[in-house]
Amino acid sequence: DNVYYDTSRMAAIHPGGPVMVNLSNRTDATALFVSSHRRRFPHERYTEYAVPEDEVADEVKLPAYHQDYSLYLAICDKVRPILAPTNGFAPWWYFIKVAVLVSVVVGLDVLSFVWTRPLWTTLVQSFFMAWIGLNIQHDANHGAVSRKGYVNRILGLTQDLCGGSSIAWMYNHNVVHHVHCNDVDRDADLAIPLLRLMKKVPWHLGYELQQFYFLLLEAVFGPVHVITNQIWMWSGPSEEMKIVGNDWNVSRAISLVIPLRIVGFFLTQPTVGLAIAHCLLQYCVGGLYLAFFFLISHNFDGARKEGVDSRSGCFVKNQTETSSNVAGEILQFFNGGLNFQIEHHLFPRVHHSYYNKLSPVVRKMCEEKGITYTHFPTLGDNFRSTFHHLEKLGHKPSNTEEIAGDKEKKQ
Repeated sequence: DNVYYDTSRMAAIHPGGPVMVNLSNRTDATALFVSSHRRRFPHERYTEYAVPEDEVADEVKLPAYHQDYSLYLAICDKVRPILAPTNGFAPWWYFIKVAVLVSVVVGLDVLSFVWTRPLWTTLVQSFFMAWIGLNIQHDANHGAVSRKGYVNRILGLTQDLCGGSSIAWMYNHNVVHHVHCNDVDRDADLAIPLLRLMKKVPWHLGYELQQFYFLLLEAVFGPVHVITNQIWMWSGPSEEMKIVGNDWNVSRAISLVIPLRIVGFFLTQPTVGLAIAHCLLQYCVGGLYLAFFFLISHNFDGARKEGVDSRSGCFVKNQTETSSNVAGEILQFFNGGLNFQIEHHLFPRVHHSYYNKLSPVVRKMCEEKGITYTHFPTLGDNFRSTFHHLEKLGHKPSNTEEIAGDKEKKQ
């Protein structure tokens, strides 16, 4: 709401723990707060933590944001009875799901040191690691599992257990992607090397085939993601990230599981080749699974990109018309509700078990306001739309298309 606050003091009193507030330092946290708490920020209760604008350093000052949350808050009022049983947090049975997923992954890790595991067990483990990413760390690092911050933080560390970085994920995903979804100037998820996901990326001949090779590229995502995150964690923190304090060291400690996992394969596998095959399989399959579903959620025919300004306009329109849903409750169970990407972007701090229940309400209210709501009946429908979308962006743009794209972006 264009009011500056002392980040460290606010983090110290935040009921959900300090990490998310600290990661929001030097950003406009309006959209993040409103979508997480489903209400406006109560400025009158925190006047002592506010910083007068004339005391804010010029390099920290931000342009004014003017998104409209009126429709969003109206939707929140409509869905409140649906969320009432747990106030939107995880139901009791979810913790059984957590125990099963984590037990399989950790159990297979331990067995790696005493058993010559066949490749199929690593394939299974790779899928379970992907499901941990979708079902556990994703909810937890959004604060959607429990109102108790320490519960979310502990379960959020399963991201580090599987090879990522919970700190990097919370910043890049929560603070950047969710707030600026498909904004070509601000959403880093559109800037994927070797893919042209937006018109502002300079065209070259290789993009003509991106609709075919994107799956191969996503298979490489897993190991590359693990390596880059480990380098980032152990070479940091940067000056900007020092504010997260001891949370950085906790993530570092958990990340030591990654080299141990590799050592286990080299100790028990009969050949170096098999050990390497296990290491690659462990991250390539799960990485492909994760990257595939994230890509198709925001890259499909009709997805708004050029012309999206995440600092203004209707918040619901900005989130809904840049995302899509696919299939139903079965995929919701396996993918942690992230096949209901629209509901997830509108309610990131609501547990995924609610998304299919929220969908009819959100869809009805969006359609009443003329907001495009995209729900693909099947995964095949979604894939074909993404394939066609990538194909169109991969073609060399004509001068007319370039001019039209520039105009759309200005609008």
